[in-house]
Amino acid sequence: MWCRDPFLSCLKEFGYSVVRLPMADLAPLQLLMETGRDLERLGTLSTVLTPAPHVGLPRIRRGLPAPSISGRRTGNLDVSVGLSLLSGVIAAMGGSPIGLDDTYRLAHTITFEFRDVTEDSVEVVDLDQYLSGARVSRPSSHVAALLDADDLYVTTAVVKSRTLTVEARDERGGSLSVQLPALEHVTDGRVAITHAGDDSSAIVYTGTAPLGFGFRAVRLFYDAGRYSAFQALPAGEAALSRQPRVADDFRSCGAFARLRTHRA
Repeated sequence: MWCRDPFLSCLKEFGYSVVRLPMADLAPLQLLMETGRDLERLGTLSTVLTPAPHVGLPRIRRGLPAPSISGRRTGNLDVSVGLSLLSGVIAAMGGSPIGLDDTYRLAHTITFEFRDVTEDSVEVVDLDQYLSGARVSRPSSHVAALLDADDLYVTTAVVKSRTLTVEARDERGGSLSVQLPALEHVTDGRVAITHAGDDSSAIVYTGTAPLGFGFRAVRLFYDAGRYSAFQALPAGEAALSRQPRVADDFRSCGAFARLRTHRA
């Protein structure tokens, strides 16, 4: 079992934080902004921080096997939570999640299993060297303010999979059979759907591209525009969200205002 909290601590056991809605374009060396207990993507590191001469971006090692995560199942998630996650995965694969509620109308809980998981990552020591010589780009004034406030993070690893196995159970805990014809509307020609062997309660959804569903990141510490240190984001402490949240309060002491959120 991975977790009790389906979002914030699902991958904590393995040292990763969770992506609320898995996405294909998540990668190492992306900037994240702190917004409450969530993090939001801002863009790539190289567009904001100009490297020093002769210091390139850290090399991303891609497609490394992650056997400790492959084949591990989540705990039994409430069907409403499970279908929300499944809808996001199917949409990211290019399918249509419309009608899933009806297909799983008799389900009480759902479990997930990511197969053939791989990891893209960078060496943190290489990132540290890059940051030590990099300078904030002149057009990135708001990002510079976020750096000085220690509100920015950089992704250092992403775990991905293009195959998700979903098993539904009824309110008594028994396996719930799901027929493939009931899911034909989901494929949209881009998602392959099969049974997991002879088990009609376990449905395998396979997309064309791997989706990032977990990540590691480091928090950046800056002083007067100069990089000073980093700190690893504790696994499960924050989730990566797709949509930005509205700021909790609005403060202004002059002609320009800064939007901030309260820390959780």
